Amino acid sequence: MSKACIVIIEDEPQVREMVSEVLDSYGYEAHGAPDGYTGLRLLQQVEADLVLLDVGLPGGLNGMAVCRKIREDEKLGDTLGIIALTGQIGDHVEEEMFDAGADDYIRKPNFKPKLLVKRLEAVLRRIRPTAEEAIRTEHLVLDPDRRETLVGGNPVALTPTEFHILYLLAGNPDRAIPRRELLDRGGGAAVDRTVDVHVNSIRKKLGRYDWLVETVWGVGYRLGRPPEGWTP
Repeated sequence: MSKACIVIIEDEPQVREMVSEVLDSYGYEAHGAPDGYTGLRLLQQVEADLVLLDVGLPGGLNGMAVCRKIREDEKLGDTLGIIALTGQIGDHVEEEMFDAGADDYIRKPNFKPKLLVKRLEAVLRRIRPTAEEAIRTEHLVLDPDRRETLVGGNPVALTPTEFHILYLLAGNPDRAIPRRELLDRGGGAAVDRTVDVHVNSIRKKLGRYDWLVETVWGVGYRLGRPPEGWTP
C-alpha cells in the first residue's frame, strides 16, 4: 500500500515545518498551508488522504469552519480523514470538533511524533477502501467501496470514522463491541468519551433509525433492533 498524502493546515510555521519533517521521515507526502483559505484551495489541487487541521486558524476561517466546508464538499466530504490539532480540549470543544466532522484530535504543541503517526495511521485504516463486502440489512446498507450509507433507503452522510463505527457494528450484529475496538486506538477515559461523541453524532444522522446503535452499559455498543411497535 502506498503512503498517503497529508495536508497540514497550520498557521504556526515552526509547527507546520516540524510536522512536515516527521511525516517526510515516515515516507508520507506532506503539503502545508498557513490558513484555511489556502488550505481549501490546496485540497482541490492535490489528491490528499488526510488533513491535519489547526483548530485556532486566523483570518476569519477557523479550523471548525474549514472542517465543515470539507465535509460539505461533494468530492472530499466522505473520503478525507481529518485530525484536529488543538491547544485546548474539553467536553464542549471536543463535541464541537466532532460535530464539525473531525475523525480524531491531537493536543499540541507537545505531542510526540510517534503518537502523531499512530493516530494518523489509525484514521487512514478507516478511510482507505478495502476488499470488505457491502452490508445489506432490512433497514441499512453500508458499501465500503463506494463509501455509501443508506438508511431506510435514504442516503446518510457519515464521516469516515462514523462509517467505520457503524460498519463494525453492522458486521458483528450479535456482538457488543468495546469502545476501544470501535476507535482502534487503545483504551482510556478519553477514548471512551471520544467514541461516545461519535456515536451521538451517528444517532443524530440516523434520525428515526437511531435505535440501530444500541448502548451496552459497561461494554460499548452493538447493532440494535427496532423497538416494539416501531414502523418506518
